[in-house]
Amino acid sequence: IDYETALQTFKVNTLGPLMLIKHLTPFLPRKSTSLASSSSLPTRATIALMSARVGSISDNNSLGGWYSYRASKAAVNQIVRTFDLHLRNMSGEKAMAVGLHPGTVKTGLSEEFWGNVKEGKLFEAEWVAGRLVEVLRGLEVERGRGRCWDWEGKEIAP
Repeated sequence: IDYETALQTFKVNTLGPLMLIKHLTPFLPRKSTSLASSSSLPTRATIALMSARVGSISDNNSLGGWYSYRASKAAVNQIVRTFDLHLRNMSGEKAMAVGLHPGTVKTGLSEEFWGNVKEGKLFEAEWVAGRLVEVLRGLEVERGRGRCWDWEGKEIAP
């Protein structure tokens, strides 16, 4: 474990999203906000942070390793949960926070793992982005909020 690499991982994966919600919170609706009704717009605001299945503590049963990456994504899941509790008080059902796991996306970040990915589980970025938007559209506030969801719309346990 290299200290500087681990610190950079936390800066990007955990502190970046934390600063994002800090600066986006003033733009989120309050309980008293009247939202415009539109068939093309969602009925609530959603803050979606990028997580990963490897950030699930309960799902870490066989591989181990990737200490700083796993820990940084577990921290993202905690941020999602904690921020969503804040949104419940501030916005009621007008805003929620969720974590999203895109699966293994065909980018430079995952290139060294492509050979180990099961057939049909290595995704193009554009395809998985569309899937994640569909997952967000399908989430009901009470069922979806404060949790992490994968590209198939399945909940990832904390």
